[in-house]
Amino acid sequence: MKFSLNFVKEFIDLKESPQKVANLLTMAGLEVEHIYREGHDWILETEVTSNRPDWLSIVGIAYELSALLRRKLKVKIPRLITKPLLKEIDIIIEDKEGCPIYLARLIKGVKVEDSPSWLKHKIVACGINPVNNIVDITNYCMIKWGNPLHAFDFDKIEGNVYVRRAKKEEKFTGLDEKERILTEENLVISDERKIIALAGIIGGKNTEVDQNTKNILLEGAIFSPVRIRRSRRAMGIETESSYRFERRVSWERLKIASQEAVNLILSLGGGKLYGCIEKGRRPQKKTRRIVISLPHLENYLGERIPKQEVKTILTYLGFQVEKVYKEKLCLKPPSLRMDVSYPVDVYEEVARIYGYDRIKPTLPFIPKQIYSSFYQFKKVLRDFLISLGIKEIITYSITSQSLLEELKEKNFIKISNPLRQQENVLRPTLLCGGIEAVKHNLNQKAFSLKFFEIANIYFKEEKSYKEKANLAIAFSGERNQAFYLKGVVREVLRFANIKDYSWVPTEKANFTNALDIVKDSQSLGFLGKIDSRLKEKFDLTEDLYFAQIDLEKLWEKREPRYFSPFSRFPVVFRDISIALKEVKFSQLEEIIKKEAGNYFKGVEVIDIYQGKKIPPQIFALTLRVYYQAQDRTLTSLEVDAMHDRIRKILGEIEGVILR
Repeated sequence: MKFSLNFVKEFIDLKESPQKVANLLTMAGLEVEHIYREGHDWILETEVTSNRPDWLSIVGIAYELSALLRRKLKVKIPRLITKPLLKEIDIIIEDKEGCPIYLARLIKGVKVEDSPSWLKHKIVACGINPVNNIVDITNYCMIKWGNPLHAFDFDKIEGNVYVRRAKKEEKFTGLDEKERILTEENLVISDERKIIALAGIIGGKNTEVDQNTKNILLEGAIFSPVRIRRSRRAMGIETESSYRFERRVSWERLKIASQEAVNLILSLGGGKLYGCIEKGRRPQKKTRRIVISLPHLENYLGERIPKQEVKTILTYLGFQVEKVYKEKLCLKPPSLRMDVSYPVDVYEEVARIYGYDRIKPTLPFIPKQIYSSFYQFKKVLRDFLISLGIKEIITYSITSQSLLEELKEKNFIKISNPLRQQENVLRPTLLCGGIEAVKHNLNQKAFSLKFFEIANIYFKEEKSYKEKANLAIAFSGERNQAFYLKGVVREVLRFANIKDYSWVPTEKANFTNALDIVKDSQSLGFLGKIDSRLKEKFDLTEDLYFAQIDLEKLWEKREPRYFSPFSRFPVVFRDISIALKEVKFSQLEEIIKKEAGNYFKGVEVIDIYQGKKIPPQIFALTLRVYYQAQDRTLTSLEVDAMHDRIRKILGEIEGVILR
């Protein structure tokens, strides 16, 4: 938003330099991006956050500076005139959700001409081009109070005025002379025969105020922010009015802006007020009361602010201090501040105006038990996975319903107002992002892909919605990835000190050779290979091996970790080459562990072979067994004897062939 510093000075005495004003506003949260001189005025361009529609007006900025400088305002509120009642026309609100209330005033006998120079300068300085005195007055009042208004040529309106949804493929030509084909998403203002405005966005060419206009129907309304946003997006247009309506406008300010516009029209354009009409239901004033604790405020900010200064800050911000206790204040927030609902919101207001630069930086107190928190567990697990040479990826939590249906996922949560149809549901699995990340990297000719992601998934559970932290691991582009993935999952379980778990073969949609990780009859997660259907569907050039683990269950099932001294004596290894038919690797591993006893250090697959020399149902592999003692160096005779015994026992198992 652009605003004129001279305009602001009409409501507050400013002796500070423009640069000082810009710095004050920026430090308070209203970022001033540019400042430049224009004649005898200074123009400030600001970035207004969506939760502060009160900053989209000159009066709103003056209120902010009043609080920052502890300086009184000079804002005059015009006397509201609501009579006589307008009888020449009726307002029919068909879409009451889209337009809760509509205010119209009829002024007859006006003279449309160029605006005086003072009016032109004010709106031009705020980024709006002058048109004529009537249109410029509506823009001036919008800039000043933050509430958009619109002036219709009353004589071009045929019959009553309707606020309704557009009909499918209804046509409308705006003031920009562009014809648009409307949809049922659009909220419109119409008469008995035609659409005269795209509600809250742009007026129609067919009721434009021009040099021949004599009678004015002045519109002021409250429109649904959601309805305006959808309508604007559907048409691909954004205006000063829509920008404000999307962020909500105030009913109290709307009445003031409308009355001031009437006063200015009568003053600059002549004419007479013939009637007023108000339709719809006025927004009910919600009585919001917030009790803040001064000790809590001190704890939140890390600094003690005197009670009187807190009261002064809040009073200048428009809060009503209703009761004062020893360590508490009972407050009523200003009606314009719809973003203030909880004590923490008030604390942030105090901090903004008090000045972040005045708060001394201190290290926060971190209780000792935080090091055993779930947050810390995820943080350390992330570092652990990186140390294994796996790269972290971050993917979107919003995905498309069609993609999830392709993955045969049903338990997903739909988004009521998606920005795009391709992003209309929350992910119930991390597989979506894993596939996309692997596919993108394979297409870029990157191989030996090892990815992990720690993120939340979202799903329905009975009548409520749930979110859970999960770990996904995805490997692709290299041989023996299945064994490597299982080894990494095993390391993750060892990291959490999970014992007595089992690998249970399972049928899982989208996967072949899937295994459930089961402990105490509960599944901690699964791992498997993407089936050929999905591989072909997503055009993956390599196999994808994927695991997903429920981190909350992993955290729940973890056991205390203890330090055990490592051996300072060397590790000795021996290899075993075997061929397998319908024998599980876990069975071999258990036998090796049992026979090696305390000397067992580990076992891994170092090679695997399937080819022409071996029948299809058999595959050959080479195991490397590691031996180590805690108290001495093992001799070759000891290791060979132990290793030969293990070979003999493995060779006696049906389906195992020693090579």
